[in-house]
Amino acid sequence: MLNKLYNHIEKALPPKRYQHTLGVIKVAVSLAKQYGINEHRAEIAALLHDVSKCMSLEELHSYIDCDETLKYYGTMGELLHGFAGSVYAKQELGIYDEDILSAIKYHTIGRRGMTTLEKIIYIADAIEPNRDYPNVDFIREKAKTCINDAILFEVDRKLKYLLKIDATIHPNTVDMRNCILGELKNKGSKIYE
Repeated sequence: MLNKLYNHIEKALPPKRYQHTLGVIKVAVSLAKQYGINEHRAEIAALLHDVSKCMSLEELHSYIDCDETLKYYGTMGELLHGFAGSVYAKQELGIYDEDILSAIKYHTIGRRGMTTLEKIIYIADAIEPNRDYPNVDFIREKAKTCINDAILFEVDRKLKYLLKIDATIHPNTVDMRNCILGELKNKGSKIYE
């Protein structure tokens, strides 16, 4: 089955996006080992995380049921591709593992109370080897020791950028940040060391 999924994704994505996907897989599998998560499930979630990235807005909408959280974000393909991708993975590719589907669904915007697999796919997407932005190496190192620290640094960077360009911010992203901040404070972590 895995070979069929790889073939499907290679055909569905342009070469640069496919290379990004392979980078996400590499990081996700490594982090899965690090955090005691099933590597096979991490590989599938990473492989399929951008399955609908190159779909038109019309195609994206064809896979999304009436989801109230998307009501006001209907023209934002960046936010929709994770949601549509999870539906596509289930309907078209026969993926029924809810944790894998949820990791695909929330890999861009996050959510409150993310599972470890969801966190792995979220951060792997942001720090895969082809990514190049200020402090990405620092976030990569943080991910190896504390995934919550890595996500907090990454989401703060993302929020600053979105505010700078006056972009809409999905409330899930803010919720995710606040939830992770709370998790770190409850564990007595020194944030931003």
